[in-house]
Amino acid sequence: MENQIKKWKISTIVLSILVVILVVILIKPSFGSPQKIGEDTIGYINQELLAGQGVVATLGGIEKSEIIDGMYEVELDIQGNTFKSFVTQDGRYLFVDGPFDMSETLSNSNEAQPLPEMLEKESTEVEGWFQEITELDVCMENDKPIIYFFGSDSCPYCEWEKPIIEEVVAEFGDAIDYRKRYDGTTDVDVLLNYSQGAVPTIIVGCKYYRTGAGQSLGEEGEKEALRAVFCRATGGIPSSVCGE
Repeated sequence: MENQIKKWKISTIVLSILVVILVVILIKPSFGSPQKIGEDTIGYINQELLAGQGVVATLGGIEKSEIIDGMYEVELDIQGNTFKSFVTQDGRYLFVDGPFDMSETLSNSNEAQPLPEMLEKESTEVEGWFQEITELDVCMENDKPIIYFFGSDSCPYCEWEKPIIEEVVAEFGDAIDYRKRYDGTTDVDVLLNYSQGAVPTIIVGCKYYRTGAGQSLGEEGEKEALRAVFCRATGGIPSSVCGE
């Protein structure tokens, strides 16, 4: 794995030169959402490039490249190591050791890689774009729903979300079991059941989940959405937050 990480770093330096030539031939940008493209890129890397390695990449950030027109610069974190790669603004080509066409898989079979387990289950949308998995009951430990917040210090979306979710968590006190998972491998198997490795990801009582921050809701709107989903998981406890 160490050799792969070194190769990743070296290839990034080389491709920063090569990509200037390749971009004119390969790209006709459509200027999609940077957050969505970043999440899809991380999903592709974890499923196709790091599969079976026992590690996952997380999204540190994504921004329009200042040195290559029509490209996003993607910051990746792998086991505490930070790497930069490039992805076209239509979200199709990743320049790491490629380019890789992310509409194709690298497996020998013609079958696409399976989605994370929970993403294949039937779900409905609830408050704040959280998904509710219809067939699951809320999972508890010591009669408290377990709430995971997966993020990274290098992820600006996570840093926006962190003080908001922690304020809401404090309102619920002992009614919930809150587990913040930042920049580590603890419970990464839980994350990969609900996401392709992208952060921030919030999982509430196993039954509710969302990948991505609630920035479009605004701070107050996001607090209301989190309260509503937490109240669903606790069964309306505490009444001081959830109401009668």
